Amino acid sequence: MIQQDLFGDIAVNQQNPLTDRRVGFIGTFKNPSRAALIRKVKAYGATKESKEGLTRDTQILVIGSDVKQETLNRLTCYEHDGWKPLKISETELLEIFNGHYSGYETPPVLTKQISIDMSYYNWIPPVYKEDDDDEEEKGKDKKKCIRCSSPLVYGEGNPISGMEIYVPNRPNTDMGVIRQLIGNFGGFANAEYFDETNVVMLSAETLRLLEQGIKDEIITDIEKHYNESSDMFFNIQFTSESDFIFWVKKRMEKYPDESTIKLLELYIDNK
Repeated sequence: MIQQDLFGDIAVNQQNPLTDRRVGFIGTFKNPSRAALIRKVKAYGATKESKEGLTRDTQILVIGSDVKQETLNRLTCYEHDGWKPLKISETELLEIFNGHYSGYETPPVLTKQISIDMSYYNWIPPVYKEDDDDEEEKGKDKKKCIRCSSPLVYGEGNPISGMEIYVPNRPNTDMGVIRQLIGNFGGFANAEYFDETNVVMLSAETLRLLEQGIKDEIITDIEKHYNESSDMFFNIQFTSESDFIFWVKKRMEKYPDESTIKLLELYIDNK
């Protein structure tokens, strides 16, 4: 079926890449204007929710000029959480209007999909303010992407107290010592990854592989768990065994504790 284009005599194929898709616009659009482009994508079958701005449901995001940094930061956080719209320029949108559809296909429903690499391990959440159309944040003056994960920071304080920490099993290794060390500092060390996990403590081998772009079973299981869950946000903080042990050593130099020192020596002896 075709429909008369509101902007001319061109027939619109109802099965174009915009059909039943939620399209968002960020940045500046002058000729044609943003309002004109929104009317036109709706004429091409985009959903009525297509509008100015960006949400986690946006399937196709048209990026104009002079995009505000806060908006780019929000997009970065959404993508980190697995919500990844197809990003196109105004020129590419005009290509769709002209009948060039190849390369602009998107799934009927946007589903979150994370793919963990070292950028997740080193992630520093950018700052942004939620839009008013984000119902969960309406009425709040949020200035930080608090739901994005960030590296666990060791310092004078105790960053693991009260944390649910996933410490994966390793072949031919007794993980009981490091889990007890975590317990000595008020953390809850677990051999399994589950919904309440706050922190993932990775081994040197897992990190070595990840730096080479290789995911072991620990990483793929975390991805699978999140991608199949109903969670909207990937909140996990990452750390390494070596960073934790280094912090414990420094901590014991300043605040010695006999039981913790014995566990630390046992861990080092077992390495």
